[in-house]
Amino acid sequence: MARPIRLGWLVVCLVCPPLAAQERADIDSTDALVLDHDFAAGVGEIVRVFLQAKQVYRAELSSTDVTVGIRTLTRGLRQPRIYPITDALTPSGTSLVEIYPEADAEYELRPVDARGGGVSTRLRLYRDIRASRRRVAIIDKAGWEIGIEVAGGWHGGYVQAADSRGPDGSLVPDEGDAGSDFEACFAARNAPGFDRFSLCALGLGWGSQHGTRSTLWFFTEPRFRVLGRYERGQSNWEGGLLFRVAAGSIERTSEVPVMLAPGLYLARHIRTRADGAGWSFHVSYSYATIRNTVKRTDGSSPTTSRVMLGLGVYR
Repeated sequence: MARPIRLGWLVVCLVCPPLAAQERADIDSTDALVLDHDFAAGVGEIVRVFLQAKQVYRAELSSTDVTVGIRTLTRGLRQPRIYPITDALTPSGTSLVEIYPEADAEYELRPVDARGGGVSTRLRLYRDIRASRRRVAIIDKAGWEIGIEVAGGWHGGYVQAADSRGPDGSLVPDEGDAGSDFEACFAARNAPGFDRFSLCALGLGWGSQHGTRSTLWFFTEPRFRVLGRYERGQSNWEGGLLFRVAAGSIERTSEVPVMLAPGLYLARHIRTRADGAGWSFHVSYSYATIRNTVKRTDGSSPTTSRVMLGLGVYR
């Protein structure tokens, strides 16, 4: 009798862990019912419910062509996003919507029809466990912060070609005075896995100076943070190195000058959300060498100093 008993215990031990794991998986994948409420027709009835940030909620309404009207009770809080669900497996005579809250808060819910009026329906609100896990994984995985930056500043002027030519037919250098720069660019910061790196990915600038022609610049400007700390979703100061590469077009000439400009920058990033949305202010200095254009009288390439003040908006 001892051997059959031992064999029985072995079978139980081998079967129990998978059964326990399966039971846990079923529990973890089950949607959690948050609210079950019947609304009367034509009555401005509302219900209040607490929703969590980063979660996904699914509202099932027992009427067709109905959605959920939602309002935050906290001033200045961003409204949750609401998306209708269209699925061939959706039972006829029902409506499904998904709700994506941005913050932990209490909200007012009511069903509304296509005209925005009240409707008689049954609302069952679930927290979608699997969709919530996917959303948390996406939000917690750091990505690029994308924005637009504009800037203006001053440059020290640089040599350009004059309208006249020398005895040998070459262009005569024309010393330019100090001038101004204005520019805008598509920007990205805090690369995934390498948050010290940011850049003006693609920019367009306009440089003018008294006494010579203006120049249209197409540029990119990588930046590397040396000073300051970055924490996701938090505002910070930072300073570092930059290197601008630009190709230009000088008005009324066929010249295509090339700018190589190493420099320094100091920035203040103000983040208002965990995804990095917010404002950015920066000041930079660079020393530019202009190649592929007329040389100075001593045969060297033109150079100029640049100081810029900028503002960025990130979303």
